[in-house]
Amino acid sequence: MMNTKQLVAKVAIIDDEFFVRETLVSMLAGIPNAVVVGEAEDVGSGIELILEKEPDLILLDIKMPVRSGFDLLEELTNRQRSYGLIFVSGYPDEALTAVQKAAPYFHSDFVVKPIDPEMLQQKFSIFFNKWQAAKEQENELSGLLETGIQASYKANHLVFQNSQLFHCIDIDDILYCESANRQINVYCTQFEHINVPNTTLDAIEKLLPDDRFLRIGKSHILNRSAIRFIQKGSRPVCILALNGKRYEVQLYASNVEKVEQSYFL
Repeated sequence: MMNTKQLVAKVAIIDDEFFVRETLVSMLAGIPNAVVVGEAEDVGSGIELILEKEPDLILLDIKMPVRSGFDLLEELTNRQRSYGLIFVSGYPDEALTAVQKAAPYFHSDFVVKPIDPEMLQQKFSIFFNKWQAAKEQENELSGLLETGIQASYKANHLVFQNSQLFHCIDIDDILYCESANRQINVYCTQFEHINVPNTTLDAIEKLLPDDRFLRIGKSHILNRSAIRFIQKGSRPVCILALNGKRYEVQLYASNVEKVEQSYFL
């Protein structure tokens, strides 16, 4: 079991009202298992904050100037990464819509403004207990998977095996690995992709040689030799190609330089 006293959830606050952000920071300071990693006042700066800090929980306003909290959700959904969400809104009639839109995410809840500190703490505790249990399960599964794969890696292969699944993958055939919806997708030249449930990208990373594979954030591991070029801009894309197969992987702007540097290793 994990040491729960040391387990802390990173929280990002996105709200256009300065007073609300300051109130939330003050309230969260009294919750031992929460640490605020940043604040943002709109969707654009909110996305940048999330990509940079990779929070576990997002406290999100809905009605903001220009773009709403729902617009931010659409951008995050396209990036294949799941978060905990607690909407903080002065419009309680939006609660059902908010929770429905957040269905693809790890956790969602709703707090009404003006914010009751006890209610916020209660909502955080519900999230934290769920998140803590998931972390413990991931650690246990990672340990089991690493033990099973290590022996086979000596033959230049990754082997995934349980009662319902067996895959033996030549690592030279791997273009990239992606974490999405609590499973790993391994994209290869011989297959469109292989779904590996109940494991983590951290477990896979430890088994792949780091001189041949590059970890990008929490969502991707790229085959260095498959990187062909990077399309820069507001939504950077890395093009991977190997043995006639071609894939596009969307990058966070903060990771572009890391991928570029891989050309010179």
